[in-house]
Amino acid sequence: MQLLRRLMLSLAALLFGSGAAVGEEAGSIVPMTLTQSDYGGGRIYLPVRFGNVMGTMRLDTGASSSRIALAPWNRDLPSLGESASTGASGRTTRCEDVEAGFVALKASQGNDIARAKYVVTRCETSGGDDLLGVDFFKGARFTIDFDRKALVFGAPQGQGRPKPLRPLGPDRRLLGVELKIGDAAAVGLLDTGAEICAVDRVFMARHRRLFALIKAKNKASEVSGGGFASKIFKIKQIDLGEGRILRDVPALVYDFGPLREALGRETPVVLGYNLLSRFNLDLDLRAPDAPTWDARAR
Repeated sequence: MQLLRRLMLSLAALLFGSGAAVGEEAGSIVPMTLTQSDYGGGRIYLPVRFGNVMGTMRLDTGASSSRIALAPWNRDLPSLGESASTGASGRTTRCEDVEAGFVALKASQGNDIARAKYVVTRCETSGGDDLLGVDFFKGARFTIDFDRKALVFGAPQGQGRPKPLRPLGPDRRLLGVELKIGDAAAVGLLDTGAEICAVDRVFMARHRRLFALIKAKNKASEVSGGGFASKIFKIKQIDLGEGRILRDVPALVYDFGPLREALGRETPVVLGYNLLSRFNLDLDLRAPDAPTWDARAR
């Protein structure tokens, strides 16, 4: 998981400019490459173009902004000033904000999904993937469709009633889901960049009966490549509402530390790939202060 804090080809027909949103008629499909890991975990990679350079980035809705490693292809992007990237382990990397003239998700069907003059965080050293953060999707309505292995833009695929997401983080860009672990109410960070779920050790200690130990010693790594010690527990029951009750969900347990300070104490849970991939997720981010979500079990 990575929480970014800001102290810190042909032209696509659709642009997320400053404040410009994807049209309802978008109908674009962007393929996802999925990788698998232990405990049902995994990663999501998307085809991304920076100017004329084509590559892949990891979809990380737990990052408030996108992050790239310094490389020859991005060395000349204009700097806007220094920033910092802080991960789950508390490790902080000094970086800088740079402006990319054109960034696009390459669609396999329909128009590419793009932003003009998109600001990203560039770090000199990084042991992890380049990350596509949630701010890229400002103004968009789309589905993370694990069945089709695609992001589908435009009208949501589900027939349910969307529920509010809670804006989180210092800049309120991150997305929180209200939930219950057993009978304890909490908020979970919606984080596609986390391979498996995570729980703050402080919360687990207060509600020990709601967890079952799987592994007492575990070495975890954040998306930046930094490592930290953790344990692995099963969350006995997690209720996302509307009958979406999951049992025995594996989760890392560690001291959230800086993550707790950034998200608030009411957010002791990170909803990672091993939980999120059990659903197809409809996200509507067209209203920055009132984002919504829906989820359909697969």
